[in-house]
Amino acid sequence: MAVRPVRTYIVTNASAIFGPGRRIEFRSSAPAGSVVPLNVDGRRVRALLTDTPLDGRRRVAELQFRPL
Repeated sequence: MAVRPVRTYIVTNASAIFGPGRRIEFRSSAPAGSVVPLNVDGRRVRALLTDTPLDGRRRVAELQFRPL
């Protein structure tokens, strides 16, 4: 079985929940399109992993929101 590369992600919409200026960076080997759970500041959130490059070494992740 092939080993998936571990990639670094930056959440681009973190300010929607955590306020302006909050930066969330994490690493994952899950493939693009996966939704991964994260614990951020004591809150359980989910992030969608994308193939969108942010810079030369990081990719974009987006928080997923559930309707109440």
